[in-house]
Order: sequence, then structure tokens, then C-alpha cells
Amino acid sequence: MIEPVPGPVIAAVRVARSHLLDAVYRLDDAGFSCRLLDGLQDGASTLLAEWAGRDRPNLAPAVPLYFTEAAQQYRRAARRSY
Repeated sequence: MIEPVPGPVIAAVRVARSHLLDAVYRLDDAGFSCRLLDGLQDGASTLLAEWAGRDRPNLAPAVPLYFTEAAQQYRRAARRSY
């Protein structure tokens, strides 16, 4: 039987995930993005999901090109990309 992850470890990772998510949002508000920061936040979320007994999510289906182009146009109009 696999030993459960200690509660204080889970609490610490939850706090870390919250702070990482806050950093991602603040960076986005400033008009920047960082794949490494996104990956850290994603990793913390994945750990918590796995420790809770949930499987990793399946890869997202391909996004249609028109959707991606619309998002790019919005970001340009909102001056969120450089």
C-alpha cells in the first residue's frame, strides 16, 4: 500500500500553487507570459490532483485556427502582447 502524502506537504504545495497562479495572473496583466512559470503552476496542480487520487487530465483537443487568430487579435487590441 502506498503511504499517503503528509497533510503539511499538501498544504505547502497548495500555498505554492496559489502563489504561482497569482504570479501568472500578474505577469499576464503586465502583458507578459512565461512558459516556465506556467509549467511550475501546472506541475503543482498536477501533484495535488494525483495526491487526491485523480488522473492526469487528457491533452486538450486541437484548437481551431480561427479561435487562435481571434485570441491574438483580442490581445493586440487590448495591448497585451508585444
